[in-house]
Amino acid sequence: MAIGGFWQPHDPDAVDILARHQGPSQIHLLGTDNIGRDVASRMLIGGWRTLIVVLAVAGIGFLGGSLLGTLAAVLGGLAEQAILRFCELFIVVPTLIWALTAAAIFGLSPLTAGIAMGLAGVGPYALMANSLTRRTLGMPYVHAARALGVGTHRLMMRHVLPNTLPIMFTHVGSNAGQAVVNYASLAFIGLGADPSKPDWGSMLFEYRMFIFDDPMLMIWPGIAIALIATLISLVFDDGLPNRIW
Repeated sequence: MAIGGFWQPHDPDAVDILARHQGPSQIHLLGTDNIGRDVASRMLIGGWRTLIVVLAVAGIGFLGGSLLGTLAAVLGGLAEQAILRFCELFIVVPTLIWALTAAAIFGLSPLTAGIAMGLAGVGPYALMANSLTRRTLGMPYVHAARALGVGTHRLMMRHVLPNTLPIMFTHVGSNAGQAVVNYASLAFIGLGADPSKPDWGSMLFEYRMFIFDDPMLMIWPGIAIALIATLISLVFDDGLPNRIW
């Protein structure tokens, strides 16, 4: 996915009417579309733009939600309730509304869509982090550490985070995989993405009229969406980030 941001075999916007609807070849690995543009180059650009969205969603949702949820559990009382009620606002507001708002403020771009979906994910991450942190803080070994005078910062780094982050990382994989599908959906309906730029979702929309004449135009982005979403989920479910941690 990352390579598409730095290299493409052809100009993804170069039109060659004489080469339209060509099949895969050495020159055009995935063939050409209805106006002769190289499909492989457009797929690479779409992968790069999707990667930006996934990183934004994971960064904003995971970091923001984990921080707020953990902080709420540590503070407790009215402060905890206030933080959790604030986080629940991100659950109540649909992702589509966040996407429309972000597009109106920042314009259409993958980063805009990533910010919108990342904000929509803050609530679930915060509630999960809060629940896991509260459970960990109630463990006997944590009470023993408090009795020995261990400070809050050391307690968090030594006992709380090592027990909550591995579970949170698993949720990141599921959320990031869903972000790939959500971004493709937004691009398909023309929200959260510039329709003049190649995105896997916008390619599905653009090529839908050729589903019978040249079905591969829709199959390639469809396979990419399903494959990347599945691979991300499998990598995180397999516990790779947990072993790194």
